[in-house]
Amino acid sequence: MNTHAITVESLDKLASDPENVSAGSGHQTGDKKQVASIPSRPRPTVNSRIRQLRPILLPVLFALGVLSIWEFLVWVTNYPAAILPPPTDILGALIDNRIVLLQNIPATAGVALGGFAIATVAGIAISVAMTWSLHLKEAFFPNIIAFQIVPKVAWAPMFVLWLGIGMESRLGFATFISIFPIIISMTAGLYNTDPTLLRLCRSLTASKWQVLVNVRFPYSLPYLFSAMKISITLAMIGVIVGEFITSQQGLGYLILVAAGRAETDLVMATVLVLCFVGLFFYGLVELGTWLVKRWFGE
Repeated sequence: MNTHAITVESLDKLASDPENVSAGSGHQTGDKKQVASIPSRPRPTVNSRIRQLRPILLPVLFALGVLSIWEFLVWVTNYPAAILPPPTDILGALIDNRIVLLQNIPATAGVALGGFAIATVAGIAISVAMTWSLHLKEAFFPNIIAFQIVPKVAWAPMFVLWLGIGMESRLGFATFISIFPIIISMTAGLYNTDPTLLRLCRSLTASKWQVLVNVRFPYSLPYLFSAMKISITLAMIGVIVGEFITSQQGLGYLILVAAGRAETDLVMATVLVLCFVGLFFYGLVELGTWLVKRWFGE
């Protein structure tokens, strides 16, 4: 009989007995320490799952609660639907006019996205220029703040006079109204770079352009993306204001027509679609933020 034959059952028994494992290890190496057991991963409980879903559940439940109270109060008070339609009427208008709403989304979303893109590129360029030259910052920044203080909606008729009643005026106004957060936040980010890194770059005789591209710009990205989240919403506002004045299509024009016909449910349904479009654009910016964080690190 072969005394050195080892069966699978004997290996399983040996692996399942920690005393045998520690004894064997001590016999071979002379170490009397026991083998530490590997802790098992705890199973997710119901409370942990609720905590994970809380950022989604709380807003949804709050919105459903507000809509339920709204529906109940309109039904109890018999409030005129032409002034404040219940949520069920708004949902019905959304379904009945879905084709018209879908047809008018591209006109509004396209101009808003174009104005936002132009504002982002131009805002970054102006911020870089003010960071590059202190004289430019001293000349531009006070005037930018002055324009920021003036209510921007008051400039909308001027854009119609300057650029006409076409898409150009809406695009220009959307750019104008959404560029200020980009300039202010990006400039703050470029100037708030870690001073230790800047001193290190000077000690290594790095050029001004190298410092800007490799140090200042990466440090300013959190400021930039925070400003972009505000800028995309302002671009939507600028397009809607422009469509109120000049457009013959778009969601803003649809709101104007529906309000003239006292179709308040359609007005509210159009506002709801605008909310969805704005949330979609906001989600794109949030996705860009996540991708940049993954690329550069936290």
